[in-house]
Amino acid sequence: MRSMLTALLLVVMVAIPATAQERIENDNPHHLLQAVAERMLERIRDDRGQVEENPAYLRTIMEEELMPYTDYRFAAAQVMGRNWRQLDQNQRTEFVDAFREYLITTYARVFTQYDESKHELQFGREEAYENERTVVVRARLNQQDGPPIRLNFNLRRQTPESAWMAFDLEAENISLLSAQRSEIQAVLRERGFQGAVDLLRERAAVEIDLDEELDVDDFTS
Repeated sequence: MRSMLTALLLVVMVAIPATAQERIENDNPHHLLQAVAERMLERIRDDRGQVEENPAYLRTIMEEELMPYTDYRFAAAQVMGRNWRQLDQNQRTEFVDAFREYLITTYARVFTQYDESKHELQFGREEAYENERTVVVRARLNQQDGPPIRLNFNLRRQTPESAWMAFDLEAENISLLSAQRSEIQAVLRERGFQGAVDLLRERAAVEIDLDEELDVDDFTS
């Protein structure tokens, strides 16, 4: 469960929809993450009945509440590594789209494990960010059945005027982006670009099952 909840908190890196909800202000990375987390967890709590009736509804919640205050395009390029430069525009679009759908399903599967009565996300002290292009927001996940998990959320902005976007999470000093990069690099060597895209699409199509027993390795192997 410790490693599963480590994966769970990856979702807080992400984003909101172009829906009726008011967009969260994101000029302060600390306030941004707290607001996104609060709204995300409230949505799951309030829609618990619908989730239990139709677990696939978690995908809708992920897309509407978590997909972009995250820079998934930047994350996809980082996962592809130096191979990114060798892709043409169509291939880049194809990979980013597949990566985005993979993230939505991954987050949905992770949140089948979430129990608002047992888990609490606590953010650390706000640190200076005004003159920075990248920043780390520190937090910990308190869990009823185990020790707290230390979390570092990594955010970036392209210019001093740009909005902050989350792109990685370090859980107990393990970077989830680095883990994804290692796996995709291995697939690229063995099966090429199309093999990497096919893997992401295969994982994006996995059924959402509330009774599934999950571990972080289920998303990277």
